[in-house]
Amino acid sequence: MAIKAVSFDFWNTLFTEAADGFQFYAVRRHGLLSEAVGEFRPVTAEEIRHACHVEAQAHHSIWINEHRTLNAEERIVNCVGRLGVSLPEDRVSDLARAFEEGILERPPVLIEGAREAVLSLSQKYRLGIISDVGFSPGRVLRQVLSQVELIDVFDSLVFSDEAGHSKPHIEVFKQTARTLQSSPDEMAHVGDLEHTDVVGAKRAGYRAIRFVGVTPMDPDERTIADRVTSDLRELPTLIDAL
Repeated sequence: MAIKAVSFDFWNTLFTEAADGFQFYAVRRHGLLSEAVGEFRPVTAEEIRHACHVEAQAHHSIWINEHRTLNAEERIVNCVGRLGVSLPEDRVSDLARAFEEGILERPPVLIEGAREAVLSLSQKYRLGIISDVGFSPGRVLRQVLSQVELIDVFDSLVFSDEAGHSKPHIEVFKQTARTLQSSPDEMAHVGDLEHTDVVGAKRAGYRAIRFVGVTPMDPDERTIADRVTSDLRELPTLIDAL
């Protein structure tokens, strides 16, 4: 069956963090938490770091095992709870918004070749994004897409915080295919992670292309992807050949 539509992962497929972005975001969140918790009891930087680390591990476990992502408010409540503090609802809400919008202070950057590939593919295929989110929800990632003037290229945007599921849950792939008016065997998905992007796409009946330009494969790793590439500019040729 010929390909009619293509979906993309967001992180480390189309966008990656700005230089030192991961550290910048973490320091910013730790500062906000320290200020909030400090209104109720003294707290050390080490306590904040440890609570955030434990919460991040718990969130990762839910993402991997339950195929869903917690929102910023849930994560903040879990984190401050480990510090023995309960924040008022309005304080949690304000803090969550600050966490969510943190990446706008140092926005992620397009990966080399992403703009060219997306614009080229949009001339022939309907396009979508299927993205799991961390602290930054779909509404913020839409702002990132708008800032680089690419949001109008995509006919479908499915983010885990809005869909209620994260990859590899089959529903996010089914929802995307429906919106793009294509059957799964007319779909191709491009992403960097084997266990979410590739496995999820193949289970849903898509073809899968694994992008290894940012997240390389381990030397002894195998993939079930139909194609593998480290250069996004190769995508139009690879997808035409599927």
